[in-house]
Amino acid sequence: MENNDFVCPYCRGQLKPHVKITLAARKKDGTRGMILFNPKLGEYDIYHHPSFKLVDGELLDILCPVCHANLADKTVAKNLAKILMIDEKGEEYQIYFSEIVGMKCTYQIKGDTVEAYGEDAGEYQNYWGVSPRY
Repeated sequence: MENNDFVCPYCRGQLKPHVKITLAARKKDGTRGMILFNPKLGEYDIYHHPSFKLVDGELLDILCPVCHANLADKTVAKNLAKILMIDEKGEEYQIYFSEIVGMKCTYQIKGDTVEAYGEDAGEYQNYWGVSPRY
């Protein structure tokens, strides 16, 4: 899993320049910052500068740091952002994750196959019709 690439669905810019997925975030008050995510699906340790204060339950706009596109995918479900993962074999997956600080839900999708991760993955269970797998 550590060798997977993560790219923007719009510009296909690399989002994992080293060991963490790097995304930009914008709070509702307009404050912006960078957030580093663990590339292992289901792991929720994140890093950000201390001056970019995040509060559990706060909704963020998640943005591509390359093209600045908003990664929210309103066609799927409210409050989920989407990026793409390319595994070592070149297989491409859609990765959806919550834009709400502290919410632990991630979905890996390829065709009709959905894998759900995180203790809050049941929030969107009805959308994909799957139960979360931990």
